[in-house]
Amino acid sequence: MTDTTFPPGETLRARKQRQTRTAIHRAALRRTLEHGIENVTVAEISAEANVSTRTFFNYFPTKEDAILGLRDMRESLTEDTTMESLMDREPSGDLLVDVAHLVRSVFTSTFDGHAREQLREVLLRYPQLRRRQLERVSLIEQHLGRVLARKLKSDPRFADGSLDVDEAARMIVVVCSGALRFAVHAPSAGECTSIEEVEARFDQAVELLRKVIRKLQ
Repeated sequence: MTDTTFPPGETLRARKQRQTRTAIHRAALRRTLEHGIENVTVAEISAEANVSTRTFFNYFPTKEDAILGLRDMRESLTEDTTMESLMDREPSGDLLVDVAHLVRSVFTSTFDGHAREQLREVLLRYPQLRRRQLERVSLIEQHLGRVLARKLKSDPRFADGSLDVDEAARMIVVVCSGALRFAVHAPSAGECTSIEEVEARFDQAVELLRKVIRKLQ
């Protein structure tokens, strides 16, 4: 797979990982559309993506997740994981911005604008994948919420006991996930064809979210 552009601030390791995820995702999509989901195997997807099956499972727990392009969080989120280790850029110190980019780095790790039509077609053919997609997104949000909660519990702004920190963390993650969906699917956004466009629109959505919050205060 070739990828001549990559997001500003993205590390070489993060870029290589994104390229590998995208290669596996594309192979899974293509084979599913051509042969049917029931006839596609992990071994065939791996061979087309030019990776080993072991590498496949480092990125996706099942072929269904590879088709959807959803990142496998089993290994990347452990009890000792911090926000900094998951982000593909240095933390800014602004909680909203840092969480937003954490969410973005997870959900856009396999973003491939040129495969969006293929993914839509696969979801139409196999409704069970949409259910899997919703389940996986919810699971990822729960994991990220736990990571964020650990950070908030050491933040003096959340030390007065007026909020359930775990619930607050989950709320922040879900709101930031919503900003990402807004950036990708808003009617005014048109069609995103590259990760750079997604990032630019996501940054705009986060800034809009910040303005809305200020208006409501």
